Amino acid sequence: MRYRVPHNPRIEHEVKHRARLARYAGLVILWLIVLLMAFVAERKIPDQHLPWKPLSVVDPVGLATRVKAARAGADPKLCRGIMTRAGVTYAEVPDRTEGEFCQLRDAVQLQAGLAKFEPADAPLVCKEALALTIWERQVVQPAADELLGQGVSSLVHYGSYACRRMYGLQEGPVSEHATADAIDVAGFRLADGSVIGVASDWTDPGPRGQFLRRVRDGACKVFLTTLSPDYNAEHRDHFHLDMSGWTKCS
Repeated sequence: MRYRVPHNPRIEHEVKHRARLARYAGLVILWLIVLLMAFVAERKIPDQHLPWKPLSVVDPVGLATRVKAARAGADPKLCRGIMTRAGVTYAEVPDRTEGEFCQLRDAVQLQAGLAKFEPADAPLVCKEALALTIWERQVVQPAADELLGQGVSSLVHYGSYACRRMYGLQEGPVSEHATADAIDVAGFRLADGSVIGVASDWTDPGPRGQFLRRVRDGACKVFLTTLSPDYNAEHRDHFHLDMSGWTKCS
């Protein structure tokens, strides 16, 4: 004959009651730990590493910079406000649609407050302009000063807005350039007038190549997509930087 545990409603009720109390106590302890960690983070961890802190162009690039830049860029008013507070001036670019899939929406033309563009015309959606501003201020200029002993006066580029599909093919995915969500940076003109080019200096073992690799690595912490000569032959002569593509650093 199998042994049966005696049925005792009072004991069963007490066991269930204590189990509920244990669960509640566990939840309270968990929340206390979370609050304590948040309190410590607020006091000890720099703002650039905390995703709930406001984005500022003056903050160094941190673990949360890319997330905060993407989030701020989704709000046109907030995006422009951050750039304005950083001393960046810009002109609004009128909205327009071109062809089946090309359009400019929420685009600006950066005018002053960072290195010039060569050529000057480079319309960018606000989130791309914001990321470019952070990258130029917190990555490009410090790297140039440390490795090359001078600042960057111009960003040499192959274009931002272009009505085309990826790689200029007749079929396939639409390029981020078709909505001005990207820019292709080909080189950097220094204060003395010399140019460091991605095509000519990427493999340089000296300061010029070190500078290019440092700014590429820094771009990966700001932009959603950063493609360089390490990615494929199509990017042998420029950095593709965008804030609307798939997350990739190469």
